[in-house]
Amino acid sequence: MTRGGLTLVSSIKTRIWLWLTIIGLSGVIAIPAVSQAEPNVGIQVLALDEALTRALKDHPTVDKAQFDRDSKELALAKRNAVYTPRLSASLKPLTLSVREQEAKIALGESISVNGSLSTMQGWELSAANRWLTGDRERSGLTVDASLRVWPPPKHSANYLNLLEAREGAQQTLQQEAKALSEAVIDTYHRYRSLQIDGDRLHVYKEENEAKAAAYERVMGKAEQGLASTVEVLVAKREKDESLAVYQRALRDYERKRRTFLSDLSLEEDLWELEPLPNRLEPVDWVIPLDEAVALALEADITLGERNRTLAAARRQVDAMRAANGIELSVGGTIQFLEERDWEAVYETHIAFSYPFLDGGSRELERKEADLALKEAEKAVQTRRFEVGLEVESKLSEIQWLKDQVHIANLDYEKASLQYAAKSLQATNGLIPKSEADASRRLVMQARLDWLEKIVAYEVARLELMSMTGQMVEMEGGYPR
Repeated sequence: MTRGGLTLVSSIKTRIWLWLTIIGLSGVIAIPAVSQAEPNVGIQVLALDEALTRALKDHPTVDKAQFDRDSKELALAKRNAVYTPRLSASLKPLTLSVREQEAKIALGESISVNGSLSTMQGWELSAANRWLTGDRERSGLTVDASLRVWPPPKHSANYLNLLEAREGAQQTLQQEAKALSEAVIDTYHRYRSLQIDGDRLHVYKEENEAKAAAYERVMGKAEQGLASTVEVLVAKREKDESLAVYQRALRDYERKRRTFLSDLSLEEDLWELEPLPNRLEPVDWVIPLDEAVALALEADITLGERNRTLAAARRQVDAMRAANGIELSVGGTIQFLEERDWEAVYETHIAFSYPFLDGGSRELERKEADLALKEAEKAVQTRRFEVGLEVESKLSEIQWLKDQVHIANLDYEKASLQYAAKSLQATNGLIPKSEADASRRLVMQARLDWLEKIVAYEVARLELMSMTGQMVEMEGGYPR
């Protein structure tokens, strides 16, 4: 009875020791992060929220969106310029003429000033003033005006190009908002990944140091004849392999860190990231498939561009149907000539034209417009179907990653329990301390794997929010 009681007490003590070890494990695992938290002299710590703020103005994706916006605004200004007044002047400052063996030099023989204006309503206005010198000075003013009656002015090439340029400029606002979301998501993903990779470097380094120490022990045993050549080769291979893994991870980390800081317009040697938190709090965000698809169809940039192309194709078809060959316009002219004592001369006209033979070019252009319309309609239908599939795939990915977070958390808890047991065994001298240290490194790796799954889940969730046109909201309460 007493012996059983002692066994029970011993079992209880063992369990208490295991749980105390697990509780204290988070502090052990956080040691590398804490050591990173001590910045070097002159080094500034780049917090995640500050990195996100910088991404909104310095990220390459944002720069490209701004360039596209400027390009579309210039295209719109160019199309608007067609309907602005124009004024030009021409001058012959010096004229040399030879007639009947007599040479004459005239200064400022002719000066002409021309102005014109086109309107969206189909008006074409022009005015010209001309001065001539010679045997006697002559001058005059001519004003012309014409109105396009058929085809309607809304079907003119200039007006159609203006509408397309307006729609393109309006869409750049949506493209820029999309670029901001993408920049924030990319910055968050890379920032967290760098934090995880930085902590993983410490694990790789410690692993390499442990393998090097093991190799030295085997070499010592081999010198005493207690270890075979095969054991030495195995230990050397493990040491070299762990070193290669560490060095490759270090090179990759430095390259990614350098690129990340460069994209935020920061100097590599002056900044470092804040330590990785012990925990990350993913946001559980659920949205029905039908609602997500409807929002994504409204927010999709590619679908918006194809809808714009479809609208332009429909306008072009309407213009080609209206252009049945008949052209009708009305106009008038007023002339004031000096030699007529500036008496006004009026003229009005109706202009009508119809091509009886055009080689079938008008019919071919109509068929070409109809074909472009069918192609644009098919492109819109295809993209709508693609958006639905993308949203469905993203929702499936989010659920998968959510499950992976749960599994990784179980792996982390399992590794923690195993380390607690091995730590107790090492304390009691049942196993070498190096075996307990190896178990501790497995816990650290499991923790990083768990955090990596959380980041992957968060990125997928943020991407879905961006796809559906919503403001992205990070884990941890960071600003939108």
